[in-house]
Amino acid sequence: MSGVVVRGRALREGQSQHQGPTVVLLHPLGAGADFWERAAASLDGLGVYSVDLPGHGGCPVPDDPYGTADVAAALAKHLRGLGHQAVHVVGLSLGGLVAIELGVHDPGLVSSLVVAATVPSYPEDWREKWRARAADAGRLGVTPFVEPTLQLWLTPAALAADGPEVAYVKRTLAGTDPRGYALACLALADADVTSRLGTITAPTLLVDGELDAPLFHDGAARLARSIPGARRAVIAGARHASALEFAEPFARLVRNWVRPGPDEGSR
Repeated sequence: MSGVVVRGRALREGQSQHQGPTVVLLHPLGAGADFWERAAASLDGLGVYSVDLPGHGGCPVPDDPYGTADVAAALAKHLRGLGHQAVHVVGLSLGGLVAIELGVHDPGLVSSLVVAATVPSYPEDWREKWRARAADAGRLGVTPFVEPTLQLWLTPAALAADGPEVAYVKRTLAGTDPRGYALACLALADADVTSRLGTITAPTLLVDGELDAPLFHDGAARLARSIPGARRAVIAGARHASALEFAEPFARLVRNWVRPGPDEGSR
């Protein structure tokens, strides 16, 4: 697809400095590479490379509509161009779908997967919602979606405190290019990895926020049934953006999955 590229930056140095394997982080809709800064601070002993997906952060808006498989192909090209031969991939929501596509299409590049708050495909009513949101973003911009995103992503306690997580969502979503946001909504509407999940060979951890919307709990259950050997973990008290509001518990799950200690046993 024309113009589908990704960009990224290191939040922690990794293998080239002999400080452990590299974890690649993929953000949700309307965020950017900086979504992961709090979690990255707790990923001790790992290299951390955070990615801006198309039309988000510092990444250009594609010329044409694209799919999550197109993003995965662009990501694989980008990572191999940086010299990476095998990485651990962590994705949340939109980023989780891209992570799954990467695991399907370039298994040699993916040492393991952590997939959070992700569905293998959206039901038809949600597909229509994504298409409607894409159209609205083109007409109205992204501002109308700030409040619904806050309600889905963060707990009532975080919203009441009006702290840094709330400020991040407001600032970052408001700064997202409306066309970039709209194209990502269309990619979500069309995404469907269901038939390919059985081909994933990377060890896969599925992460739920305890208080996330039922759709995403159901999605995790569908993924668990279809990805060979997949495991599930729940972050207590979290909603959709568990890696933002509950950064340290999320990072602990990632650390233990990527570098299991003796008490973790074999996967």
